[in-house]
Amino acid sequence: MQVKGMDGNFIEELKSRSDIVDVVSSYVPSLTKKGSNYWGNCPFHHEKTPSFSVNREQGFFKCFGCGKGGDVLSFVMEAEGMTFMEAIKLLADRAHLEVPKNISGNQSGDFKELKERLTALMRDAARIYHANLSKPCAAEARAYIEKRGITPAMVTKFGLGYSNGYTEIISELTALGYKREEMLKAGVIQEREGKFFDAMANRLVFPIIDTFRNVIAFGGRVLGKTDFAKYKNTDNTVLFVKNRTLYGLNYIRSLRYKERVSDLIMVEGYMDTLALVQAGVKNVVASMGTSLTEEQAKLARRYVEDIYICYDGDSAGQNATLRGLEILKNHGLKVRVISLPNGEDPDEVIKRAGVEEFLKYKNAAVELTEYKLKRLLEKFDLSDPFGRASYVKEAAAVIADLESEMERDVYIDYVAKTTSLNKNAVKSEVTALLKKRETGDVAVTQGVEASEANVVAARFVLRQCLMGLEKWTDYADLMPTDSLRKAADYMNECVLAGKQIDVGTLYHVTEEEEADKIINLDVKRYEGMEKAAYEDCLALLKKEYSRSKLAELNRRYTLCTSDAERLEIMKSIAEEEAKYRRSYGSK
Repeated sequence: MQVKGMDGNFIEELKSRSDIVDVVSSYVPSLTKKGSNYWGNCPFHHEKTPSFSVNREQGFFKCFGCGKGGDVLSFVMEAEGMTFMEAIKLLADRAHLEVPKNISGNQSGDFKELKERLTALMRDAARIYHANLSKPCAAEARAYIEKRGITPAMVTKFGLGYSNGYTEIISELTALGYKREEMLKAGVIQEREGKFFDAMANRLVFPIIDTFRNVIAFGGRVLGKTDFAKYKNTDNTVLFVKNRTLYGLNYIRSLRYKERVSDLIMVEGYMDTLALVQAGVKNVVASMGTSLTEEQAKLARRYVEDIYICYDGDSAGQNATLRGLEILKNHGLKVRVISLPNGEDPDEVIKRAGVEEFLKYKNAAVELTEYKLKRLLEKFDLSDPFGRASYVKEAAAVIADLESEMERDVYIDYVAKTTSLNKNAVKSEVTALLKKRETGDVAVTQGVEASEANVVAARFVLRQCLMGLEKWTDYADLMPTDSLRKAADYMNECVLAGKQIDVGTLYHVTEEEEADKIINLDVKRYEGMEKAAYEDCLALLKKEYSRSKLAELNRRYTLCTSDAERLEIMKSIAEEEAKYRRSYGSK
């Protein structure tokens, strides 16, 4: 694999120093030489007869079962669920090579040294917390672990620990040579009114580990009654961004070396993860809260195509489930919901009835559309004719969003049986709604219009920020195409992580043709007036974005079924129109 803008000499040296047979053998222990090639069972799909081939001389692999193939970088990316840059770093560390600045994101030596220093600090902090758990001061923590039924093996596997006060961690890390400023930057301690204290003070501690096996953050749970939140996480740092992390994903990576992982179960928190893994359900990760993010969905998609989301059965958890399903589906994952009874969480189900009971709920999981339709039922009284009619109207909007006619027919039948109405009556509601959308009575506008002017404006804005000529702000919503949004998302990630935006990486995060057009955009026409051109391009993108928001609000107004919802949307339309007129005059 080669990426434009990268140091080609370094990439070739890296590949020459990374013998593909040696690398693949660490993932495929059964790899055996037959003739000029090496053969083994494919690590990317389940098979009994080896169809996975590696050619050392030519430096490539190929599976004749699933069709996957490529060079050593491609293999590591697929096997580890890594990006191109992460695979480079892993192989470079393995080959004892230093990644050049133009590849590593132009990180300064100081920044790289800081990250390495903080990584070491977090590792030592985790060891201190874990050692505390065996001390007399941690009696309450051990009692809680025992009460929750967590075995010593799980405590060791997940590295659980205990913070035994507000200042002890500061003293112990200082004795190891770390500075207080480093502890603050790592998020281990916090400062309030000039006083410094352990961020996890008096809590049971859960280390959060990345896919490179580095401790990047901690989660903590209070053990007694308190006015503080029951759970807390380390604040975002240069090592840790919560919405880009999944708890337990490092164990999924290790699990893939040993067995096929066909799906993931996503739960809310640490204890649910431990309880399921301990019960033998190994393919579990946690979103560390109820708000699943786009970045977490992207992480999951690196590993599997099928995912089950299992949040607590209370109303907050159910609403989070619905949001999470939408995000996961938008990232190409086939998603299902595990619904647990009586507001229980997975840990409670296992304690009450065993892991077999939980797996029954998993087997009964439903996909997104059925889950939405079941949730809608909670709003209406189907014994009342008006309630049935209102339910069908809202259900028709859900069904009309489906692209497949066969799927629509399946759920039309489902709603008809649920409401005891004639199937044709439900179908007519869906058909009428689809017809309104087709004829333009309902404006379906997804994002900013991708006109030629908008695309050129977006490329200019991206280029100026990419070259460091303008300061990047989150403009992803303003981008008129998926390719441009991918470039904007990458720039957002760099800014959020506090690292330099790398031109070469752009060719990996978006389509090569689009990256070329951004970087090689003809800017001669703007010579001498680049600042004004930048402001004009940004203004155009913002104007089109505002227009798209108005179109979307009007679409929602046409689809809404209650007077309260119509009133709310009318207010939003009026506010958006007033804002538009103030900024751009009449439409």
